[in-house]
Amino acid sequence: MTDSLQIKSGTFYAVLNYKDKNGKRKQKWICLNLPEKNNKRKAEQRLSELLAENEGTAYIEPAKILFCDYVKQWVEASKDNVQVTTYDNYVYMLNRHIYPYFKSANLPLNKITPSVIQKYHADKLTEGLSPNTVIKHHAIIRTTLQQAYKAKLVKENAADLVEKPKRTKYHGNFYNAAEMNALLAVAKGSTIETPVFLAAYFGLRRSEIIGLCWDAIDFTSKTLTVRHKVVRAKKDGKMTIKATDDLKTQSSYRVLLLDDALLAYLKTVKAQQSYNRERNGNCHNHEYDDYVCVNEMGDLLNPDYVTSAFEKIIRNNGLKSIRFHDLRHSCASLLLALGYSMKDIQEWLGHSNYQTTANLYSHIDPKNKQNMIQGLSNALTI
Repeated sequence: MTDSLQIKSGTFYAVLNYKDKNGKRKQKWICLNLPEKNNKRKAEQRLSELLAENEGTAYIEPAKILFCDYVKQWVEASKDNVQVTTYDNYVYMLNRHIYPYFKSANLPLNKITPSVIQKYHADKLTEGLSPNTVIKHHAIIRTTLQQAYKAKLVKENAADLVEKPKRTKYHGNFYNAAEMNALLAVAKGSTIETPVFLAAYFGLRRSEIIGLCWDAIDFTSKTLTVRHKVVRAKKDGKMTIKATDDLKTQSSYRVLLLDDALLAYLKTVKAQQSYNRERNGNCHNHEYDDYVCVNEMGDLLNPDYVTSAFEKIIRNNGLKSIRFHDLRHSCASLLLALGYSMKDIQEWLGHSNYQTTANLYSHIDPKNKQNMIQGLSNALTI
């Protein structure tokens, strides 16, 4: 068997030349799911592995490739091409659901039919997974099969012939102004006072809040720039945190304006941190001096800690149960109640497109509803 590496559309392919059972020469292109940049060594290693696996034999046909193994390869290869949180979600869905299911079925790649995928959907819905979660599973399965189709390992993408579950529209819990003020009051003085404040006023994502640095706040121009985040990530099998400038979408990079009250609050937080550094002396952690959301000893707040501490504050003070992320939705609903447009809110929250904002918040737009009922009242006589 002879071999070579080729690049097509910026991606490495292994090209295997072999003879079939009739002695006829054949050639097979296999997508390695590795971008051209900085991946030549990995591609060479993968090519060597393919040759070692098939030494002395013809190329292993799709009938010999288990679908569960092919999906696993695709997920592992996606690591360098997606955000850390996205990859972690892929790994969870693979290990918890997709791989065990198809491993037990022992199905080769070329035996994945629309009916097989449809049954997977039905079985997972029966297990209690939401339609939206199953749709995410479907996306992984479909993308994997699309890679197989491009590599000519399957004749068609069976996932394209499957009807996905109907997506359920999210209707989260929102706080009104009175509830938000009650929350801000009980959060004052707690370890997560600042994260709650930032979520309530700016609708920032948890990752954006913890990633906020002092150099992103311009006290002269009265602006706050969202350009950095901190997320949960796995390293060597252990959960840790990762700081990055790679935000969710391009629209996530945004500049928000501050008024005098907001500036005064942030100046107070910064002054308190300076005091803590002097008081703690050599015991203080200076690694995160540039960050806004740190504890008294200078440690950066952990994303999971913020979530659990928030749940505790809600529970201990008898407030309506919401998630920390729902403060982002609550901020949007308050802006709607104040009469701001969906376009304004899209830009404030950093949504990538108008439709995302409209899908989430159109059902709570009191201004539109008021205009509708007023129009009907003017047109009709009771």
